[in-house]
Amino acid sequence: CFRLVAVKKTYSGAAAAQTDESKMMDPQANAHAEDYQDKLLSDQQGQQEAGICSCLSVKYYQPLFDVDTSEVGNRMFISMMPHKATGFLNVIANNPDAYGPFWISTTLLFTIAVMANLMSWAKSNDTWEYDFEMVVTCMSVVYGFTFLAPLALWFTLRYLLVSIKFIVVLCAYGYSLTPFLPATLLSVVTLTSAGSTGWVTWLLMMLAGAFSTIFLLRVFGGLVIGSLPKQAVAILACVGVVQVGFAVCIKMVFFM
Repeated sequence: CFRLVAVKKTYSGAAAAQTDESKMMDPQANAHAEDYQDKLLSDQQGQQEAGICSCLSVKYYQPLFDVDTSEVGNRMFISMMPHKATGFLNVIANNPDAYGPFWISTTLLFTIAVMANLMSWAKSNDTWEYDFEMVVTCMSVVYGFTFLAPLALWFTLRYLLVSIKFIVVLCAYGYSLTPFLPATLLSVVTLTSAGSTGWVTWLLMMLAGAFSTIFLLRVFGGLVIGSLPKQAVAILACVGVVQVGFAVCIKMVFFM
């Protein structure tokens, strides 16, 4: 009995020391992470009361689209201003949505397809035909990234016993695509500029990738550092590499 108490005290002391160390790394980010964890725990009871087959009903998905234009606009604005993204998890904790990410990714894929075809038309000297296969390819790339990238991060965090909802990670990744919308639209300057303008598209895509990466790092940084101080660098580095890789993929596949 006394040995069990001693073990518990030793474990709790080590856990407290680890928590204090992680808090010293970024107090503001960890404060937002703790607030998010509190909100997440408060939702667990309601989730447990729902039935296993509740995901088969329309009512189950209705809250994911229960947002208005002002909320979506505010979340898109935050994603364009990475320095304001630290508390983004708290912004979406009570109402993470799939509406914004769906329309952002859908708008992005059609914008990429249209701009890529316009560039192809501008470079053609003879007859030109619209490439409908590009739409399918773009759909696979954008939708695949929007789903698989957050799924990989969520699975990693859950494997390491970090409590976070998949829809929250999906929501953050969906809004992280916002900087790519103006970058893709601004690539139209390559149609009206003389000479080699490939560097312009590279610059636009890299800026969009940088803004998107910084946004995600600030969103998840506090949670990851506070919960997994030893693995935080590796996890956040992978998040950044994947996001920049997405930007490079868009440039190499559609704007060459």
